[in-house]
Amino acid sequence: MKLSFYRILLPLCLLFVANTAVYAQFEGEIQFQIVDLTNPLQEQSGFTFTAANNRLFISSEQDVDVITGLRANGLLIRNDLQDFIFNTDKDQSLKVSKEDLDGLMNMLERFGGTKNSETEKFDWETGVEETGNTRTHLGYELNELRLKGEDEGQFASIWLTSDIKVGWGLMVDVWTRAGARFSDSELPIELVMNPNSFPLLLEVFDRGSLVYKAESTHVNTGNFDRSVVELSDDKPLVGLTELMMNMFRQRN
Repeated sequence: MKLSFYRILLPLCLLFVANTAVYAQFEGEIQFQIVDLTNPLQEQSGFTFTAANNRLFISSEQDVDVITGLRANGLLIRNDLQDFIFNTDKDQSLKVSKEDLDGLMNMLERFGGTKNSETEKFDWETGVEETGNTRTHLGYELNELRLKGEDEGQFASIWLTSDIKVGWGLMVDVWTRAGARFSDSELPIELVMNPNSFPLLLEVFDRGSLVYKAESTHVNTGNFDRSVVELSDDKPLVGLTELMMNMFRQRN
């Protein structure tokens, strides 16, 4: 595990794990701020996580790459309809169904495009430490789990609260088939993505110094914007095949 992995751990946590157990489902909005202390001149970024009506929405302050040539600033996960909606621009959104992803993975597997299933699994026994440390953050009691890095003195502190429980639904199969297959090792996503807790703070240390932090700055379970989990009729949806064909035509 490299330090760069830690820098995407929390967003990955918010995108790629699920469980279908029955429990009190969190509905609300959580805002996060991301700070890279190794680059003080870099502009700070953040994202907002919203859960409502069996749907999840993650919006980013900065565009992120979806595929080559395509950037998005938001992802809507519709567990009820088994699809993902990427906010790609002001005129349209990209719809990717679970069926689309299954087809893509089947094709890659046939042509040998995924890593070998015998790849070494994450070593839970030596890679994770339950420290017993606690702290209070935004009124929530947090417990620390420490994820060790490959290099001496490198680790990530993941602070979890059992008072926020999120049902991720669709995402467990996506991570199992896609995310884990393309990583260099099996990322311990289950460490922070489980039906009994939620990460509100991630701190990365290198040789005793804090180098990176992803921190929740606000939790709103009352008057938050539920409309973000719905789609406007004025913004058409484009399928993955249609989008790729349009991009191909524009290049020719």
